[in-house]
Amino acid sequence: MKKTIKKTVLLLSAACLVCLAVTGCGGKSAWSTLDQETAEAIDADFRGKVWKLEDGELYAAKCKVKVQEDGSINSSSPSSNAPLKDSDLIPVIYTEDTKFYVRNISGDGGESVDTEGSFEDLELHMTIDMKGEFGDDGFHPSEIRMLRFS
Repeated sequence: MKKTIKKTVLLLSAACLVCLAVTGCGGKSAWSTLDQETAEAIDADFRGKVWKLEDGELYAAKCKVKVQEDGSINSSSPSSNAPLKDSDLIPVIYTEDTKFYVRNISGDGGESVDTEGSFEDLELHMTIDMKGEFGDDGFHPSEIRMLRFS
């Protein structure tokens, strides 16, 4: 009986270790780019909400984006009053080569217009679409597009 219990415990322990190794010890990271269909629909690899702007540094909260069956885009982000921890924020590591644009979106559904922008055009809680990729230290954008609704 003791041998059977010992073998069972060993077998279950081995199975748990294999599961941990396969899943990467803890699940999916919050740091992921959009799926291909969504990225193509919004012409960006990542959508975030500007959460922190200080001393030339930018931190974003992740927005959820989904393409509906009719082709419309559904996007949601944390409330501007939500108490997010720094560990929930994604550092955006831009360089002098990063291009900044302001996309003015009219409320009547008309054509949106992009104009050249800069870091100074960023505002707290503004939605931003970015092209680029994640590194170990955050998101490295080649382009940041700030969405302004009028």
